[in-house]
Amino acid sequence: MVVRNPLAGFGLTILGTLGLSFLVGIPILFLPQRELTYFYFPFALFGVGVFSGRTTFLGSLGFIGGLLGGIAGVWLFQFLFLPAGWPMWPASLQVLMTLGFGAACGLGGAASGKLGLKRIERLTERAPKMRRCLKCGAKVGMSARKCWSCRSFLPPT
Repeated sequence: MVVRNPLAGFGLTILGTLGLSFLVGIPILFLPQRELTYFYFPFALFGVGVFSGRTTFLGSLGFIGGLLGGIAGVWLFQFLFLPAGWPMWPASLQVLMTLGFGAACGLGGAASGKLGLKRIERLTERAPKMRRCLKCGAKVGMSARKCWSCRSFLPPT
């Protein structure tokens, strides 16, 4: 298992959430009743956040990445497909609705970002065990007799 830079995971979370939140909004255009928009969309966006948040292993980065990507994706969807605004919602409060839908993505990203910490804990448990040299502090193997850095003898294990 490869552990990558947390900022790379953060960027992937933003991009994934942006694209998926835009795509998840398309079925809203075909719903028979406009009220179903407010039932379907938050649950779908939470799922998008969970899916996209898996690319990061910190819950806070999953939340922020999901939030930013969700807001951008929902705003882009609204700008292209719903220029008159959200159905049955006052036009002056459109920003609040977009922020609320983005927050649903952020909560999903936080939920799955927290799960990623368990992956790292498992990775470190399975890693080969190391110990430190008493003289220079370099990491050496468990069966090493001499330090590779300062060449001093190590106590037996």
